[in-house]
Amino acid sequence: MKTQLLILLLLSTTLTYAQSVKVHGPENVKIETTVGYNFFIGQDAGDFRSSIDGFGSGLIDPFAGRSSFELFGIGTDNVYLSLGLGLNVSKFRFTENLLLDLENGVTTWAPDPDETHDYINTFFGYGKTKLVYSSFYAPLDLNIKFSENLVASVGVFADYVWYAKWKSKYMVDDEKVKELTKTSAMKDYNLNLFKYGVNANIYHKKLEMGLGFTYYLTPFFQNDMGPELQECRISLIQSMGTFKELAKDF
Repeated sequence: MKTQLLILLLLSTTLTYAQSVKVHGPENVKIETTVGYNFFIGQDAGDFRSSIDGFGSGLIDPFAGRSSFELFGIGTDNVYLSLGLGLNVSKFRFTENLLLDLENGVTTWAPDPDETHDYINTFFGYGKTKLVYSSFYAPLDLNIKFSENLVASVGVFADYVWYAKWKSKYMVDDEKVKELTKTSAMKDYNLNLFKYGVNANIYHKKLEMGLGFTYYLTPFFQNDMGPELQECRISLIQSMGTFKELAKDF
């Protein structure tokens, strides 16, 4: 008798939970603000320090950040799994005025040795050494709604780089000089164009603010073919909710 009651209880609980599970189409959006910090960790990260003083690391940049929308989701109102599609723009402005080169097919790096090149490296100064890339990414997230206002997500993502450039700007006497390595040439420097990573976000709807963290498991350059670097990003979350909720802000 006790066994039968236990079976009935388990069956009842399963049916109740199954009825609350639903599949939905495009519904939620996650948008990072223009305030974020891109940086590298790894064996060679010390040579690739991002310049916070110059705000060129993407700390405040209206043309950088990560935003995605859900393609579909499955789960309950409070806990569900979602698959999304997004666009990422990452920028790094380096403290050292680094130049890339190739030796026997391996990417090398060193500060610009030409002392006549004045990089200035101030907020309003002309000079800088900068890496910029854009990518599409597909996040697979577990989303948890802790309350009406507090929501969090944690998951993995795949990322494909479709645009990259390395830009050096400096002064020679009173003349402005700009050198640009475009996407077609950047591919020769052994970048990993297809990458995987993990991400986590927490957002408070009433405060309309949150915090996000992104870490790339795949090295930035191919193994043993360039500097040993892993990419990270910490950023503020501007919006994390349904299209309907975001529409109220417009």
